[in-house]
Amino acid sequence: MRRSWLYIIGAALVVAAVVGILLARNSGTNHADKTASKNAASTNHSTAFPQRKACSIFTLADAKQVLGDNAKGGETANSSSSNDLEVSACNYTQDTGSNAPVSASDSASLLARAPKTGAGTTSNQNQFGPLKPANSEPVAGYGDNAYWDPQYGQLNILKNNTWYIVSFGPITPASRSLDQTKQLADILIDKM
Repeated sequence: MRRSWLYIIGAALVVAAVVGILLARNSGTNHADKTASKNAASTNHSTAFPQRKACSIFTLADAKQVLGDNAKGGETANSSSSNDLEVSACNYTQDTGSNAPVSASDSASLLARAPKTGAGTTSNQNQFGPLKPANSEPVAGYGDNAYWDPQYGQLNILKNNTWYIVSFGPITPASRSLDQTKQLADILIDKM
């Protein structure tokens, strides 16, 4: 039981790091952009921006396909949503038993940043343009645009203006590979 909490805490830390990075990338928004997003939020209707929740896309059944029948986890509490973006995360870990080290386990996660306004859409699109990490590698065949971020071991996918971050593999981000992460992305892409 104690070991499963370590997996959940490890997955939560990975998601917290991702959220922190996302917030840091968006902290450069100037006051005019914030005012524009508030105005856009008051004029847009939620039907124009369908919300995509991470755990409705990435289910336990999906996690078991890549992590095995002992996969555990689910929705992760997230406080980084804003007036412009609905952020949700779903994390699963591999329960390898109480005698195995946490570092020997794999984890799988999906973070979804669904726009609620035009400003949210622009923010997501900017992550695949001027704000894309310099060391990223373009990836074809996933959504409208995609890239691999080797520093964080994440496949970033822009599909229908929603930004998805897919992670799969060892707990340590630098140990993950694009090919391994594509296994999870292939399962999820049609539901995104």
